[in-house]
Amino acid sequence: MELKQLVLEIQDEMIRIRRHIHAHPELSHEEYETTRFVKEQLKDTSIEWQELELETGAVGLMHGKAGDGPVLMLRADLDALPLMEESGVEFASEKPNVMHACGHDIHTTVLIGAAKVLERLRDDWKGTIKFVFQPSEEKAGGASELIKAGVLENPKPDHAVCLHTWPSTEAGKIGIRPGPMTAANDTFHVAVKGTGGHGAHPEKAVDPVPVAGDVVDLFQRIISRNLSPFDPAVITAGQIDGGSADNVIATDVKVSGTVRTLSHTTRDYIKKRMREIAHHVAAASNAEAEVEFKGAGCPPVINDPHLTGLLEQSLKERIGQGNIDYLKEPSTGSEDFAYYLEQIPGMLFRLGTRNDKDSRTHLSLHNPGIVFDERAIPTGMIAMSGFAMDYLNGVH
Repeated sequence: MELKQLVLEIQDEMIRIRRHIHAHPELSHEEYETTRFVKEQLKDTSIEWQELELETGAVGLMHGKAGDGPVLMLRADLDALPLMEESGVEFASEKPNVMHACGHDIHTTVLIGAAKVLERLRDDWKGTIKFVFQPSEEKAGGASELIKAGVLENPKPDHAVCLHTWPSTEAGKIGIRPGPMTAANDTFHVAVKGTGGHGAHPEKAVDPVPVAGDVVDLFQRIISRNLSPFDPAVITAGQIDGGSADNVIATDVKVSGTVRTLSHTTRDYIKKRMREIAHHVAAASNAEAEVEFKGAGCPPVINDPHLTGLLEQSLKERIGQGNIDYLKEPSTGSEDFAYYLEQIPGMLFRLGTRNDKDSRTHLSLHNPGIVFDERAIPTGMIAMSGFAMDYLNGVH
């Protein structure tokens, strides 16, 4: 049976599945019921679930019957956000202060649906699909934990693919882009040290407050004067903390924020320049300053051009070129799918969820009032399962 017809046969079932997941969200590393629910929905398939010694999340293998072939990893994320839902939908979250405001309920539903469709079509495709239902994307820990647990082994995927909901693209359309797709996300902390003193006698102290202001100001000049205008990046100082009284010169000031970059080279360069600026600006005022980057930071998602081209051809055949949104710009948001792409090539594509008749679908991801148009679900299933078959069968 034709792939699109199989999708249409189960789309009502998949909408019910999505609404159940949406009404029962779970936070990062707490996706116990969601994990059980996913496995229950796929119990009648040939998926072989692997044991990776993780409390939440699921990884399973499905083998095509048309012969040997490559290994393709398809990934969805399970976790929700700590938000009180304000969407007004009938199937809104039943848990206070927990909501699927980033569309992970749709991601999970699409991958469940794709597995059901690909199961029915096993006679028509080669190779192996590794289905990855990942926990804890929102805390940017799930991908790294799965890699350490062996998700990229036994067997090692040749490529990895995922999708993400996108309220800027109309429901029923797919957004694609070769090269940079999402940005690296690094958290910085600057500690500026002075000597403190009485506010009436600044000449007797080293004041870290203006030094911190100069440091933050000069960080912005990295963007405007050290980088090409064709090499976009963002440095945002989100927090400044220092001082304890109106008439006291502080002894230290702390500044923290985020850096977003779209290439590994720019990422390394900005970190170097931030350290140089903080040190020299502080030294010019007889203060001290250190810059620390917390954790490894999420790398950028850089789409494999060949995979993107293959997806484009697959989409033209199955949903028509008019339903392809050729994205001109990457997002400066981050996505921990990038950790897999440090090990193997892959691709992320956008799943449109916008509906011009409902302004709630225009809201940004992570907004407590956002609504996702469910027409995205069958589109995502067609895109994911169709691409998988073309890839595994060597269609170019």
